[in-house]
Amino acid sequence: MSIVHTGHQVHITSEQMKHYQEQGYIIFENLFSGEEMDRIRGIIDGFDEASEKALRAKGKEFISRSGQINFTANLNFLSAELQQFIADQRFVDITTTILGPDIKLYWDQSVYKRPEASKDFPWHQDNGYVPTEPIHYVTCWLALEDATVDNGCIWVQPGTHLDGFVEHVKTDLGWVCYFGEETGIPVELKKGSLVAFHSLLFHRSTPNLSKTQTRKGYVVQYSVDGSFNPNTGQVFKNGPLIAKDGKSAYEGFVTRENCF
Repeated sequence: MSIVHTGHQVHITSEQMKHYQEQGYIIFENLFSGEEMDRIRGIIDGFDEASEKALRAKGKEFISRSGQINFTANLNFLSAELQQFIADQRFVDITTTILGPDIKLYWDQSVYKRPEASKDFPWHQDNGYVPTEPIHYVTCWLALEDATVDNGCIWVQPGTHLDGFVEHVKTDLGWVCYFGEETGIPVELKKGSLVAFHSLLFHRSTPNLSKTQTRKGYVVQYSVDGSFNPNTGQVFKNGPLIAKDGKSAYEGFVTRENCF
């Protein structure tokens, strides 16, 4: 189920919402222009280069592996332009339609999978990394360049979000919720396209088999305002409020220290 956006607003129909509720995801084709992606990717490339350089000295840091796959988090606090981007009206429209009127950035990170990266990033639910209340939040996986089966696009198991949270096992590759034979379906995305999926949906990414192309994604996640970690009681403060009463609420750059 995919949507082509009109202008700078996104309208999700009842049929498309039904697909999200039953299958766990919606694809938004050509949500952002090539020019927008070139600008955003240019900013993120710099942050990825710096974090990859630091990672090379260690070889591996949790789920990041030098020369293979690199996760660089909380980018919205490093760039006023990126923070303004994650508050774009298109994100407001998507998230308020799915989650409700009051929306806050939950998490953001770039995910760069290098050429010839040889390993899967295994099946997991996003909730498997950090417990969250309410449990449902939305992950927006944005293709900064074309994401294909060849270069390691994500795969999903439609409908698995309906099974609720599944216990995860920690492995060298990350937290894993599924070890079975189901392959799922690939989600190939053109540059500027995005898949929005339920935080409980099983998903993974496959190896980057290309020789020269880094698969570049920007993962932007949104929750209802006030979501918290039920184990600690702490409200998440990883980014700004982007919507209040169903309307855009972003008023300008917010530092980590001033994020409430």
